[in-house]
Amino acid sequence: MNSLVVYESKFGNTQKVAEAIAKGLGLHGLARVLEVDDPYALTLESVDLLVIGGPTQAHGMSPAMRAYLSAVIPKMPAGTRVVAFDTRLKGPGFLWGSAAKAIAVAFRQAGFVVVTLPESFLVEGMKEPQLVEGEQLRAQAWAVDIGAIVASARQAATV
Repeated sequence: MNSLVVYESKFGNTQKVAEAIAKGLGLHGLARVLEVDDPYALTLESVDLLVIGGPTQAHGMSPAMRAYLSAVIPKMPAGTRVVAFDTRLKGPGFLWGSAAKAIAVAFRQAGFVVVTLPESFLVEGMKEPQLVEGEQLRAQAWAVDIGAIVASARQAATV
């Protein structure tokens, strides 16, 4: 399985989550991590799973993430599976919103398969937020489960 994890990170927390996700997906095959503004993040020909995440800003996606989705969705090969994650402040989701939910909606509306529900990984602090303890391990475990789902689906499709 070939996975690509694309992220945007302001304080480094989303990058840490993206790297943990890639580590978990690496148990199922190749997993690369690229920043949202990396030109190679638009190259998806051999990608089986695209994982996209960014910080929640103003209850949703950042402008950079919106721009990336506008550029990547028309280029995505049919059948590419997608997963969305975000980082957001610790507390009730309805207070802070979710970039991941907005990302998942954009892909569903474009007709792509969103493998699982979007996931939020939590940070604490407003000025210099830090990941809540255990979130990197939770992200890695989440990715291991997603990798197993996608690998099973790919295997079933070839039988």
